[in-house]
Amino acid sequence: MKAKRHVPYLIVLIALFTACDSDDTSFPIIESTDYFPIHIGDTWEYKDHIRKVTGSEMINNKEYREITHETYRADTLYYTYKTYFRTTGNNKVYKLNSDQSGEYLFADFNLNADDCWTYINNSIGREDEWTVTSLPEITFEFDDTELENCKRFFYNAMLIVDEEHTIVFAAGIGEINNFSNAWGLGDTIESATINGVTYRFK
Repeated sequence: MKAKRHVPYLIVLIALFTACDSDDTSFPIIESTDYFPIHIGDTWEYKDHIRKVTGSEMINNKEYREITHETYRADTLYYTYKTYFRTTGNNKVYKLNSDQSGEYLFADFNLNADDCWTYINNSIGREDEWTVTSLPEITFEFDDTELENCKRFFYNAMLIVDEEHTIVFAAGIGEINNFSNAWGLGDTIESATINGVTYRFK
């Protein structure tokens, strides 16, 4: 009789633990097809780096989103800086030059593999020509999650040695991976909060 009385409690406990496990492993459905979301408050967290859309600013009669970057060393803030981006609604992203004299095309998600463009960037105090090549789409794999149809761009500074890198973008999330082709180093996203929804990838 005692065993029979304990059975319902055991069933309830199993159900509760199952429900908890289900909640912990659930991943929000990504419905957006925007490869570069920049709502104010959007945040991307990497191993040693955090990016957050912290505001909006009119510069040269154009509205840009201000993104604050924070880099950490041993959990201590190492340095911080800001960049400015704007989107045009046609899957193109423009980035403001560091001296705010103009902008350049940072990403064009309409392109096919092997399409490319060039731009001039003066972020290090001189005008350098960069070539950007659109690479084939991939499925990016995390431990428990896969993001399909990810867009990739290869950025190459034509006259600077070892200054090339690849950035991977996922629909509804934005930049998920940045890899230095010259140095073999990279950073992969660990979590993102986009338009109020949090996604965890580690």
